[in-house]
Amino acid sequence: MLFTGLRLPAFLAAAACVAGCSLVSLKTPERPLSTRDLNARILTREFSYHFTAAVGQCADDIGASETDAGVLTSALRWKIAAATESQRAASRISPMMSLLDTWALAAQMRAFLSHGQAGGELFGSHQETAVAVAVELDGEAQALARRLTASAEFSEYQRFVDAYTREHPLTNLEFVRPSVVELWSEAHGGGARLVDSMGTITEAMTDFSDRLKMSSDALALQTLWRTQLALREAGYSGTDIRAALRQLDERLAKASAAAENAPQLLHDAIAEVRRSVLDVLERVDSSSARMIEALRTEREALSADVRIERQAIVTAADAQRRALAQDAATIAERIVRSSGDEARRLAREVLALMIVLALLVLGLPFAAGYLVGRARRG
Repeated sequence: MLFTGLRLPAFLAAAACVAGCSLVSLKTPERPLSTRDLNARILTREFSYHFTAAVGQCADDIGASETDAGVLTSALRWKIAAATESQRAASRISPMMSLLDTWALAAQMRAFLSHGQAGGELFGSHQETAVAVAVELDGEAQALARRLTASAEFSEYQRFVDAYTREHPLTNLEFVRPSVVELWSEAHGGGARLVDSMGTITEAMTDFSDRLKMSSDALALQTLWRTQLALREAGYSGTDIRAALRQLDERLAKASAAAENAPQLLHDAIAEVRRSVLDVLERVDSSSARMIEALRTEREALSADVRIERQAIVTAADAQRRALAQDAATIAERIVRSSGDEARRLAREVLALMIVLALLVLGLPFAAGYLVGRARRG
């Protein structure tokens, strides 16, 4: 009976300590993503497609009405960099970090293309059009973040994006950017919870499928655009390519006519055609080598970014694990201290009851004898 009375207060004290601890939670395997995180993942990736399409359409419009080679090259570089970074930002492991990175990219691009900044004169007379597109995309990214976050969380995100844009501005059309995930983790002392759950197996497989689709779509577009850029940097424009093809047709027609008239003229024509073909192949090889080098650089940058993100997540998880271990030690200490105090209190109560019982057992015969004696004398 005494053991049962001692165990109940100790259990209640342990439950009170656990209830007061914010870091203790019971987690089950394959916990699905929260509604907020799932919406953030879907909407951020949809915005990435819209971001790429908007920048690509604006760059194509600039190229259709511009003859300046520098502006045309800048338009190509702009849509290549925007598509690459947008796809990379939207493919983060953490849905909320994808949203934050996408917003930061839109804010950086708006600041980069503004007048007086590094990209303020890239597109000549079309600069205002490019700035308008960048401002619109920045506003849409901010509106998306406002929809998916609470008021206090949105204010925290906005402060981070403003500081990130101010401290790490874009300097050229390569769009070289430090890792948003790593800087966010450092700003919160490495203790920020980056990923609450990886989701169920079905959600993880869907995420992998979406990432694969985004990568394949981006690769197709970037390969086409990088080929156009490589040909332009090698000295070939669309007009030059069409002129070269017409010239090749003329030389083939000349070779056909020479075959009918004189063998010597045929040999000369064939030699001329061979020289032309070799020249074209040499330029194409040079362009292909540049494109392959650019793709290799992008792949290395993506691998480095994924490695940095993984390290940041591991650091945050270690911080959470240390905090959980420290809190568990505090709970155990509280339970031991509370149990000891309760045991001492119960021991004092039992001792007091035993003393009272002893006094009653020993004092009752004397009291009875005294009362009986008084009654007899009376």
